[in-house]
Amino acid sequence: MLLPKFAELQNQKGATMNVQHIFRLTPVLLIVAVAQLAYAQVPRSQEATFVESYSPTEVTLKAKGIGPDVDAAERDARKCAVYFLLYSANDAIIQTPAEKEAFKAIEAEFFTDANIDNYITYMSNTILSRVRMQDGNVKVEKLIRVNREKLKEDLVSRGVIAGTKDLAAIAGNPFIMVLPEVPKGQSPIAALQRDPNIKKGAEVIESYLTARRYEVRVPEQKDALNDLVSAKKTVVGIQDDIAYKLALSIGADIYISYNIQVEQGTVGKRAVVGCRAYETTTARLLGTETGYSPERVGVPDAALIEEAMNFAIDRVLSRINAYWKDDIATGRQYKVIFRITGRFDNPDELTDALEDVLKEVTTKRKNNITTKETSDWILWQNSYESERDFFKAMSKAFESNKDIKKLGAKLKRINVNRKLMLLEITNA
Repeated sequence: MLLPKFAELQNQKGATMNVQHIFRLTPVLLIVAVAQLAYAQVPRSQEATFVESYSPTEVTLKAKGIGPDVDAAERDARKCAVYFLLYSANDAIIQTPAEKEAFKAIEAEFFTDANIDNYITYMSNTILSRVRMQDGNVKVEKLIRVNREKLKEDLVSRGVIAGTKDLAAIAGNPFIMVLPEVPKGQSPIAALQRDPNIKKGAEVIESYLTARRYEVRVPEQKDALNDLVSAKKTVVGIQDDIAYKLALSIGADIYISYNIQVEQGTVGKRAVVGCRAYETTTARLLGTETGYSPERVGVPDAALIEEAMNFAIDRVLSRINAYWKDDIATGRQYKVIFRITGRFDNPDELTDALEDVLKEVTTKRKNNITTKETSDWILWQNSYESERDFFKAMSKAFESNKDIKKLGAKLKRINVNRKLMLLEITNA
């Protein structure tokens, strides 16, 4: 009788241990299951190439997909197209580590077939390529069009990336000027008024940027240029570049220059455009792209230019966004030129005192050149909402500096706008 009782107790103990073991394994199994589910949603293929900017909101891609059959592979290709725009494109939507971390939290639900369908506006019926892989899966390539702007808007609403309004609230809306490239000494404004193809190029860029809520200006008044040249021709430190001078004069954060060629190809005409974005205060090149239209027969030049320009400006825009995000970290940027007209026994003491003043009111400083007549600076600040407030703070710090008082120097304003300050240091 003891043996059956002992066996019964052992069975009960074993059952209890099995239940406990199952409970211990359950969280692990759940984690594995969730991880497998998340992995299953991400595209198996990540091979895609950019084809064209179809419109200001849509881009066309060649995307490959992998699956057990053609239907599954095509669904994977749709996911791949979206994944490419998010992570792999030259102008990837998700860029910073913080944005990548935020997206990981929603990645599984984002890559469901139902959600991806919200962004696909077109997929060709034609299969560009199809191969049977060694593991038995099928890989196909399709032409797919994605609404990139809707994709960005949804990520903004989910808090993954900052929207244009959010960035504008922090750093201010970037002001962009658009002008054609012309030979040195010639007027870009005259070229805009004279050549309809050049005018069309400016219109395409302006339309593309305003659709994304950037502030854009294409200067068309000769008076603005004439006034600028006459007002600043005596100031050292401003380059002999009309586009650069215009951008500074109107307070543009960025200026975009472009060139256009319409040429005869094998079967028809095509347009080739070059597009460059510069940081106004430093004239630093932010990005450059070349766009091509397909060769077409009997198509107006304007249509070819629009196709080519959409391709180029779409890629340059990502460089502009990167510049904008940098502005948030370091503050608004200004080119400040101090014109020294006063007589000072020791110029070095003056420049040392000036640097002490600038340290008080800026987050970052870069001295381009300093001579007896001129001190040229790039300044960053994030404490003052307007250039007017910034100048007031600088002027106050200048007046209260003990070394400045000892030297008997006084700061005067010649011209101040969003990006350029022309100031004069005189004897008090």
